[in-house]
Amino acid sequence: MRPFFLRLALAFVWLIPLTLQLSGAGFSILEQSAAGLGRSLAGMTAEIEDPGSVFFNPATGAWHQRPTLMVGSHFLLGDVGFHDRGSTFSGDQDENITSLAMVPNLYYVHPLSDGITLNLGISATSGTSTTYEDDWQGRYFAIKTEVSVIEISPSLSWKINENWAVGAGFIAQYAEATMSQAIAFDQTTFNRAYDGQLKLEGDSWAFGYSLGVLYRPFESTRIGLGYRSKLSHDLSMKARLRIPKTVAPLFGGVTRITEDASCALDLPASINLGIQQDLNEKWTVMFDVAWTKWSDMEELKVKFDRPILGIKESSEEMKWRDNWRFALGTQYQLNEKWTLRTGIAFDTTPVRNKYLRVAKLPDANRFWLSFGAGYQFSEQLRLDAAFTHLFFYRCDIEQANEQGYRLSGDFSGYMNIYSLALNYQF
Repeated sequence: MRPFFLRLALAFVWLIPLTLQLSGAGFSILEQSAAGLGRSLAGMTAEIEDPGSVFFNPATGAWHQRPTLMVGSHFLLGDVGFHDRGSTFSGDQDENITSLAMVPNLYYVHPLSDGITLNLGISATSGTSTTYEDDWQGRYFAIKTEVSVIEISPSLSWKINENWAVGAGFIAQYAEATMSQAIAFDQTTFNRAYDGQLKLEGDSWAFGYSLGVLYRPFESTRIGLGYRSKLSHDLSMKARLRIPKTVAPLFGGVTRITEDASCALDLPASINLGIQQDLNEKWTVMFDVAWTKWSDMEELKVKFDRPILGIKESSEEMKWRDNWRFALGTQYQLNEKWTLRTGIAFDTTPVRNKYLRVAKLPDANRFWLSFGAGYQFSEQLRLDAAFTHLFFYRCDIEQANEQGYRLSGDFSGYMNIYSLALNYQF
């Protein structure tokens, strides 16, 4: 049975399947702040008012003078499709491979004493889901891939003086993964009546840490630097092979085989640098640059405790590279009640080329365009809302396996993110 606090976290941070290409490169989920999304997350490591900034830099909580709770929810809806260009097998894939997603989160900052602040975050931080038709052209590479990661991250902030603050946090992550693909028992005509399916499901805990520093050389200038460590998951999995009835007699009438398996999943370290500059009492501009060490993702390898169909392990070469994200945003204080925001960002893909792109994780470059607003109901309560449109660059795929099957085509599409968050000061 899952621990009580984990059930609480899962009850709050429930993750409807989302595609890899919903938000950050690789399979990062960046929806941690509705206010931040209104400016494409520019300057989040230097943000001192929104509790969600402690995800990017735990030092930012030091400037909160009162306990503050932020509860947010982000709805993601898009259309990403595959277009075939001469794959080995024919098939049908006219459907959107993405689905509606809801990504909620909760952040709380609580000043303990003069200069010390306790922070807590519960959020979804990584995830991917791609779902293809059972008879699509790449069914022997992937049908369904889903990874969801929930994070609980307490941290402490210390305001050294009016210019400097530092922070450190502990990260506990719970990951769940599902992967499936078709298996061809007819290696001559590839009749779908002789197709089986291999499905893997598993979960894992991993632990890491975060560090941050915030510098205010002037009252109007904030510079923040945040670091999140690598988290290494070792997923304990169940591998279930469904054997079609047409070939079951060759296996003594057995239609299902179940074995234990494992899969290593490394979520990479990242560094964020953000700057916020107040131009006057109303205007603020923000800039952000982030580096993520996706080069740790060399391959996706599954090891079976006992061979399935004579196979001891299965791997897909990825050889991802480190990626960069750049964001520029601005915020305007219209009056005592209203704050307006906008921003742009460019997020590079860690995929090196079309030959190393895999159907399970078809990542691509993306461009962000964001708009947002905040409304101050009272001294204690504020509502933030944002809309972000992600333009996905068309990306080619030329994937091949040991049997010589080839998947050739391209992916293209877009994603919209609708965000709402309530901030309450106690």
